[in-house]
Amino acid sequence: MYRFLLLIVLLALWTGCGGSNDSLAGGGGEAMADSDGCGEEDDDASAGGGTYSPAKGTATVRGTVRFEGNPPKRRPLDLGAEEFCVAEHANKPLRSETTIVGKEGGLANVFVHVKSGLKGWKFPAATGDVVLDQFGCQYKPHMLGAQVGQTLVVRNSDPIMHNVHATDMKSGRDFFNWAQAKKGMESTKTLKRASFYRVKCDVHGWMGSHVMVVKHPFHAVTGEDGAFTLAKLPPGTYTIEGWHERLGTQTASVTVGDGETKEVKLSFKKS
Repeated sequence: MYRFLLLIVLLALWTGCGGSNDSLAGGGGEAMADSDGCGEEDDDASAGGGTYSPAKGTATVRGTVRFEGNPPKRRPLDLGAEEFCVAEHANKPLRSETTIVGKEGGLANVFVHVKSGLKGWKFPAATGDVVLDQFGCQYKPHMLGAQVGQTLVVRNSDPIMHNVHATDMKSGRDFFNWAQAKKGMESTKTLKRASFYRVKCDVHGWMGSHVMVVKHPFHAVTGEDGAFTLAKLPPGTYTIEGWHERLGTQTASVTVGDGETKEVKLSFKKS
């Protein structure tokens, strides 16, 4: 009987100090200390997990996003009877920003981010502001990347009324819907979770933008050169995804070691 009871006690202690898979709890399988203090958080970047800090990010992925084939023409936008907008673009027509291809074939406004490969890492919520401006009857920028925890500031820099209507592209639900009647007005929203949002102006139908929110800092938006850099990554194997509002997604896999820089190329074409 004594041996039987001793066996039960030893088994209970072993389970409570990490002998069970239940000790892998929290963000993406990160090992967390249990209530008895038996476990320890694994902060070793080489082990593929722990609480992330920039000091643990010694790897870099950079590359280019290109458009294959003949680029589509950017059509002039119909500004209707909005006098201010028409006057602002009297000398240079406002053109669609949906697909912008640079002189060397770079594709602009592609949101590039680490889609997978960060399992086990815990990222503290980010701080600071990201700004979406309404300037010259356009959203600036057309594509905006952010990290969970940041504050989105939406500003009206035009002397006319704009309406800012954001919809969650995953659920279809409204994220916010604000009227900004005067120049200089600002509204703010804390970005509490990862998601992708489509933004439009209900007053001026040609105005559109996207706000892309991810859990980690490894994201970028391309300019007309198509270039991007994802710096301070932990060493590992990653899936890099590029998302374009009209052309869809493209991915590439890359393995990058401690202190290394690897190149990635993504290409899109009109379907």
